[in-house]
Amino acid sequence: MTHYSDILNQLQSTGNYREIPADGDFRGIDFSTNDYMGLGNDRELQRQFFDNVDNRAIPMTSSASRLLASRQHEHEALERLLSDLYGRSTLLFNSGYHANTGIISALADSGTYIVADKLVHASIIDGIVLSRAPFTRFRHNDYDHLERILQRIADSHERILVITESIFSMDGDAADIDRLTDIKRRFNNVILYIDEAHAFGAAGHRGLGLSRDNAN
Repeated sequence: MTHYSDILNQLQSTGNYREIPADGDFRGIDFSTNDYMGLGNDRELQRQFFDNVDNRAIPMTSSASRLLASRQHEHEALERLLSDLYGRSTLLFNSGYHANTGIISALADSGTYIVADKLVHASIIDGIVLSRAPFTRFRHNDYDHLERILQRIADSHERILVITESIFSMDGDAADIDRLTDIKRRFNNVILYIDEAHAFGAAGHRGLGLSRDNAN
């Protein structure tokens, strides 16, 4: 199975590896953002605006996406907090929809086969469609059905992406994370993708979702 590190190295060697620009004291006109008048970085304007709100000098706009505009200190502070809680690197997306459409289409390619729970969120379906990878779905929370599918296709695909939610948005029922983890470990080419959007803050140790205890 091709390692994602090899893909990243190839992107770097061809000049196609994208990184979030570092925050800096930029004094020019940046036409790559929507803040082409520079009002978002006008500290005096900010002080005037927040004169009656503790005189806070904070960014009034992100101006554009982080890949174009630069790092945002508030984003990084939240990512550091989440990284401390989960014990691994964290990257924020604008929303759960953007996370699913962005991550799934990045993980899957022509050598990937996707197997998703029948009741996954529409944003996951959109991510699957955007990936253009072949896919099928297993009956809701029916892991015997999932195993039969994996046994049938495991040898014919380089990578298999199994997708589910931890707590399902429409039904409120929960996935069996232990069973899913056990299944994943028995197939060397399976990647397990769990959407914790509706578990975060509501379930698991310290409200960190159902996958936290299986992080390792």
